[in-house]
Amino acid sequence: MADSFDTTLGGADRRFPDTTWQIVTRLHATGDAEYRAGMELLCRRYWKPIYTWVRIACARSNEDAKDLTQAFLLWLVGGDALRRYVPEKGSFRGYIKLLLKRFVQDQADAMNALKRGGGVKVVPLESLEEFEPDPRAADPEKAFDRAWAVGIAKDAVERVRERFKARGREIQFRAYEAYDLSPPAEKPTYAKIAEQLRIGESDVRNHLFTVRREIQEEIRAEIARTVGNPSELEEEWNALFGS
Repeated sequence: MADSFDTTLGGADRRFPDTTWQIVTRLHATGDAEYRAGMELLCRRYWKPIYTWVRIACARSNEDAKDLTQAFLLWLVGGDALRRYVPEKGSFRGYIKLLLKRFVQDQADAMNALKRGGGVKVVPLESLEEFEPDPRAADPEKAFDRAWAVGIAKDAVERVRERFKARGREIQFRAYEAYDLSPPAEKPTYAKIAEQLRIGESDVRNHLFTVRREIQEEIRAEIARTVGNPSELEEEWNALFGS
């Protein structure tokens, strides 16, 4: 199965990832094609928190952590653990973390999973320059959750970007992009953004508020698809993004 498992990140593939609930639906599908599509999306979307946890919790080198991450993903691809996920029993994040912890408890089985896959790399993990946790300085649980939150937030930003573009409201997103997505050292003033976009400073403030609110709503909607009820939504939101 793994030999033709295409999970190339980036490149010419500009499709936005499906929501977690759509991934889970595919993982519960009876057809092999739908299940494989769900696994592809899952591996694309969640390898970073998995790698982060392995890198820190197991105190592994970069290459060893990559191998163990690949082994875990191959184990998921070849098994049926994800078919048993039930949102009412806990968050998807918690379920993945539980599976990962159980998997790495037996290092021999983990490495055997990679060998059985013929050394196939389920996800390319070569580009880790901006995503290299320090195994001596971070708590693995917090690092996993942070990587998970960053992934959700980035996907939400991209979906909102496309939504505003489709609505003909690109200038609103451009204001958000210029201010909130700029490096802290290069963050422009409202006046500078207003000058660049040829709008008023009050428009900049309003645009920032509008886009931020929509991104937050998108993030909350995504989290809601990974839990069983509203109270768990609030718990998951607080765990990932604070109160």
